[in-house]
Amino acid sequence: MYYAASVKEGRCDGCGVCVPSCPEPNALELVRLNGKAKMIRISPLRCKGCGLCITMCPKDALEILRR
Repeated sequence: MYYAASVKEGRCDGCGVCVPSCPEPNALELVRLNGKAKMIRISPLRCKGCGLCITMCPKDALEILRR
């Protein structure tokens, strides 16, 4: 069992504020659709569940889940 960040469905607008806060390389990825930022994708294998991204998100779109 481990903890990892997860995107709350419908809340993430792809602003990307959380991405540079993550200390784990490639754990957060900004997904684009037609060249526009759409949402954040989180790798549960790379995310360590530290929660730094959650503190940075202005939309309260992220949460830590037990996996």
